[in-house]
Amino acid sequence: MRTRSIALALLLAAIAVPALTQTPTPRPRLTAAHIPNLDTVKDEIRFYYTSGDWNREVEGVAAQAEAYVDARVAQHPVRPAIVLDIDDTALSDYAYEAGHDFGYDSHSYNLLVIAEAFPAIAPTLALAKHAKADGVAVFFITGRRTPLRSVTLGNLLKVGFPQPDGLFLRPPSDHARSIIPFKSSVRAHIQALGYTVLLSMGDQWSDLRGGHAERDFKLPNPMYFIP
Repeated sequence: MRTRSIALALLLAAIAVPALTQTPTPRPRLTAAHIPNLDTVKDEIRFYYTSGDWNREVEGVAAQAEAYVDARVAQHPVRPAIVLDIDDTALSDYAYEAGHDFGYDSHSYNLLVIAEAFPAIAPTLALAKHAKADGVAVFFITGRRTPLRSVTLGNLLKVGFPQPDGLFLRPPSDHARSIIPFKSSVRAHIQALGYTVLLSMGDQWSDLRGGHAERDFKLPNPMYFIP
């Protein structure tokens, strides 16, 4: 009986340990002093974009990316390529976000997608054109869903982006909490096709994480977060 009791105790302990390790770390208590006023933050975001400060930061990141492309092209890599995100990397969502008080609903957003109404982000457009002129392939990977492929391509071409060497949209069947597995797997696929992915550029860290690019270039986006 004692042996069975000891065995049972060990079994219960083994079951209990994983449960304990999965207990989330409690967050510290907050006061109002720790949380910025929401309306103030929105006003600061509007000023950040309309003052030109956001564009200057984007220009700086794009210039670094362009310099890296030039340096690598001079080394004659095999089938060089760059990978770009679309929303708030290639095309700007700012007018939509500001017009909806920095909120989002899929219906009103998709109406603009279908209308191919989003403007180009000029430094990214210049980077894509420069890369193409250097013989570098340009791929786009986006969290937009595959039924929106034709209008997404139409919007890119309408605002002046070169014909992409590949445009990858997220399948409707992908319900993962994070976009990282989808985007990193597509970059791996591009590499498997024989391309050297010189860089990946996006406005979310989830656009970039997961590897399969030599360098990552992060554009600023204080409007929303995508895991």
